[in-house]
Amino acid sequence: MGWSVLLSVLYAVQLVTSQEYLLPGDIRPTHYDVKVVYDIDPTTNFSFYGLVDIAITAVKSTSKIVLHAQDLVISNGGIRIIGQTDELRVTASKLNDTYNLFTIELDRELRRNQSYLLTIPFSGNLKPGLNGVYISSYVSKETKIKEYLIATQFEAIYARKGFPCFDEPMYKATYTITIGHHRDFTAVSNMPLVTSSNENELESYWRWEQISKTFSKSKSLFVWDSFEKSVPMSTYLVAFVVSKFSYVDSPPMLSTTKFRIWARSDAINQAAYAAEVGPKVLTYFEKWFNVSFPLPKQDMVAIPDFSAGAMENWGLITYRETALLYDKTQSSFLNKERVAEVIAHELAHQWFGNLVTMKWWSDLWLNEGFATFMASLGVAEVEPTWRADRNYAVDNILSVLTLDSLESSHPVSVPIDDPKRISEVFDEISYRKGSTLIRMMTMFLGEEIFKKALHNYLVKYSYQNAEQDDLWRELTAVSQEYGGLARNVSVKEVMDTWTTQTGYPLLTVSRDYSQNSLTVTQKRYLALNSRSPTTSSWWVPLRVLCASDAQDSNEPIEWLAANEGVTTEHRFEHGADPDEWVLFNADMIAPYRVNYDKGNWELLIAALNSKHTSVPVLARVQLLSDAFALAWTNQLDYNIALQLANYLKRESEYLPLSTGLKALAKIENVIKRTPDYGAFQKFVRKLIGETYFKAGGLATKKIINGDDLNSVKLQTATSAWACRMKVPGCEENAIELFRSWMETDNPDENNPIPLDLRRTVYCVAVSRGSVLQWRFVLARKQRANVAAARDALLHALTCTREVWILTQYLEWAITDETEVRRQDAAAVIVSVTHSTVGYYVAREFIYNRIQDIYNAFNSEGRRLGGIIKALLEQFTTQRELDEFLKWRENNSKYLEDAKLSVNQAIEKATVNIAWLNKNRRSVVERLRELSK
Repeated sequence: MGWSVLLSVLYAVQLVTSQEYLLPGDIRPTHYDVKVVYDIDPTTNFSFYGLVDIAITAVKSTSKIVLHAQDLVISNGGIRIIGQTDELRVTASKLNDTYNLFTIELDRELRRNQSYLLTIPFSGNLKPGLNGVYISSYVSKETKIKEYLIATQFEAIYARKGFPCFDEPMYKATYTITIGHHRDFTAVSNMPLVTSSNENELESYWRWEQISKTFSKSKSLFVWDSFEKSVPMSTYLVAFVVSKFSYVDSPPMLSTTKFRIWARSDAINQAAYAAEVGPKVLTYFEKWFNVSFPLPKQDMVAIPDFSAGAMENWGLITYRETALLYDKTQSSFLNKERVAEVIAHELAHQWFGNLVTMKWWSDLWLNEGFATFMASLGVAEVEPTWRADRNYAVDNILSVLTLDSLESSHPVSVPIDDPKRISEVFDEISYRKGSTLIRMMTMFLGEEIFKKALHNYLVKYSYQNAEQDDLWRELTAVSQEYGGLARNVSVKEVMDTWTTQTGYPLLTVSRDYSQNSLTVTQKRYLALNSRSPTTSSWWVPLRVLCASDAQDSNEPIEWLAANEGVTTEHRFEHGADPDEWVLFNADMIAPYRVNYDKGNWELLIAALNSKHTSVPVLARVQLLSDAFALAWTNQLDYNIALQLANYLKRESEYLPLSTGLKALAKIENVIKRTPDYGAFQKFVRKLIGETYFKAGGLATKKIINGDDLNSVKLQTATSAWACRMKVPGCEENAIELFRSWMETDNPDENNPIPLDLRRTVYCVAVSRGSVLQWRFVLARKQRANVAAARDALLHALTCTREVWILTQYLEWAITDETEVRRQDAAAVIVSVTHSTVGYYVAREFIYNRIQDIYNAFNSEGRRLGGIIKALLEQFTTQRELDEFLKWRENNSKYLEDAKLSVNQAIEKATVNIAWLNKNRRSVVERLRELSK
């Protein structure tokens, strides 16, 4: 049985046999009144006391109330349930730790359709970690004092750590939040502040005499901030931050919504770009959706410790510092692009995810796919010269084509049988494939139809939950108003083939050169082509582009229907002469690969090597990606792929060049520890050497065309490759730039290395240097006040070849209060694993210290899974894989929450080993020939 079939069967069995992870649905909350007081003081272990009043309605008669709670101390005697006429008695309460279900048993039944008020007191101590309500810290650059703050991260299932609640996305309710804190701090939440008082808001249950037993300060030093009642929303969007941060206001003329950007006082001068971009993007989205942003304000906060890139809490978006703050003297152009992209992504969530929310995490892609797609439009609006709509589309599709070629991938709409599995689907399939499919719909429906249908969808399901079929209905309805799709197919028929199936199709095209026709077949493309074929098929949008009309073609979309081209060939007509090439998917409308007959490949190679601009940019990207992927799986002769890549010597566009280099990186990955690596380096030197020098290289102390993002990316990419491939002068120039920095009077303020070249220069210098260079970088990281600069330095420290230093660095990553912050720990381990010497050090570290790694990440499956992937994707021998499989058997309990990632990692390793056994010799021989 194939992996994909087996996984589907397992999902089905689990869904049928197990629903105990879900709340029973007997009770629905309508409003929460949450009151919590925090003592932000390490001497009290950050103790807190809280009280939540939940207005509930009984959907059906029941004598039990089941909701969620985790890491909270709840006194059975303090729980109350009051009906419209009397109070019910609580007979017992218990907590199921497996799914964090908190069950309250009553002396009699709640009556169907009746309303009640449930009151639960709770207390506890904030724990280390990056989810729930947690403590973050930083050292003030001015006072040198360590400051603490409280932040929240409730997505996906961590609101239950903040207060007892119905912690599933379909249980929407309104919220009134009151936060008690020391008066030196400021609290912000989803809604605007209404009042601040000195009265104990918990007096109905928690007397101050009780609170003062664990609090370090007197009642007179505390204030209570109460916030406006929220709009209806899911628990995972509730948020608050209690800090000593400063803020800047956005210019009021940019948006009718009040914007504030919050950060450490030392870093608030880095908030100007976010303050400008945020309101512009929000205003653009309001016009695009034709739906107003429903809240009166939007706060955006940079948190020193943050697990993800950002979190879309309604009205209070939280970010990593690198994703919100930008300093033009310390942050690179790519950092600036990242800030704009993340801001646009989170603001898109205010509609997709917040206003309309998926019913269950199986349809996470409705949140993340739309936010990823809309981010590209938002950035393109505020920074039009960056071409974000095109560039992000390419990045997304190429990423999808890689991951989704594994049998251990998963559908976009994925069954989830255990809440612990939710974090694993926050991956490239939900984000990038989701975005790719949404872009595909805009292209085959047309933007006018798409926008109108989305408006209808957002209005119809505002403050409610929806699933993908609800979206399909709205899209189909508007499409039919405009005449419908070709072949009378519905949006659901098309899109279900893309969202409910794993993978994507490979189209095989064979031309009849005498009849101006071609035939097409489809089957699933798999990285392990030797696996048994699947029966999957798709509705595939097609445009056939010919050489004669390549520059102005606007051919209508044709459809290859599901099941067409599966058992028999499907025939198409075209207008190309026998000596002209034809191309499918030239605009990359959908995620699929195309293989042509040898004659057509040769025509394409000739065109690229004579005048590559005669083939559109996106078509060049697709051709390079397809050719190398098909050669990788032995479905195309490597001679064709490498001849195709030969034209890259003359490529001046970043997208095709980077695509070709990424394809070559797969070969590099599997031969870099073999005697043949020198032949590979020689081939790539010949391929990129001239482009490297034309782009500016590392020979000068500036970016040649620093105002053009394409040029900056081209110079950055070619410089990194040139140094790795030993292009003469590259490493020497990097070392010289780094030396001049070390000799600067004030290196923390005066850095002569061009911003976007620093990662390359740092890594080369540390790799080629000694402990002296490593300690210099460490000192700069310790003093850096800009997160983007600190991030580049953090990465550079992993480039050393000193084994003892790498071992120490890995140790820091899993130890509290070291040079590695908790948020960066996984990235450090992954980066060491990818380095030349670090691979061997990290492998032993992971094998020997898995329990400590597991504990350091609080069993967070996504981050642990990423580490395992980084290790196994570099395996090249069966011995390495066998050793891992044996180790996995003995340590399975630590990998339980990372099963999907581990399976994908094993499959990637298997692919690598198979490729080496079959292709190494022939590919290296061809590389040597082409290098002459």
